[in-house]
This record gives sequence, structure tokens and C-alpha cells, in this order.
Amino acid sequence: MGGLIYLSPSEVIAQVVNTSTVSTKTQEKIEKAKEKIEKYNEAHEKAITNLQKTRADFDKKNLAGKLSPNDVEKITKKMNKQSKSIEKLEKKIRKEKEFIQKNS
Repeated sequence: MGGLIYLSPSEVIAQVVNTSTVSTKTQEKIEKAKEKIEKYNEAHEKAITNLQKTRADFDKKNLAGKLSPNDVEKITKKMNKQSKSIEKLEKKIRKEKEFIQKNS
């Protein structure tokens, strides 16, 4: 009388089988890092576009001689600040990619 036991679908016990070598917590962190990368990439593209617009506007006005020395200084500071923010975003993207690479 040994035999098989048949279970109905409502009686089936779910078993979680983790085949990957990465823990679920680490996997969640990797997913968050991927989301951050997407967000940072969008911000990066937007920052580059803004910098290009500012630079084009500056060049156009500067060639026409419409900028005072104060304006030149302000716009140059603005472009430097935008460049720094782009560098920071690139650093964040690199950091997240390294985390994913290290933990995958």
C-alpha cells in the first residue's frame, strides 16, 4: 500500500528554489541599481542637452558682441557648473555599473 499521493492544486505546497548564487536581497539591490542607472542616464542626457544649448547660446551672443564681461563670467560659471554635474552623474553611473558587475 505504499503508492503515490495525489494533491489537488489547492493542496500543493510552493517551494522556492533559488538556483542563482546571488541572494534575494542582493538581487533586489541589483534591480534598484539598474533603475538608478536608467534615471541617471536620463538626467545625464538632459544635462548634456542643457549644456549644449547654453554653449550654443553663449557662442551666438558672444560672436554678435551682445555680452558684457559680467554676462560672460556668469555664463562661464553656469557652464562649469553644468559640466561638473555631468561628471558627477557619470561617476554615479559608473559606480552603479561596477556594483552590478561585482554582484552578478
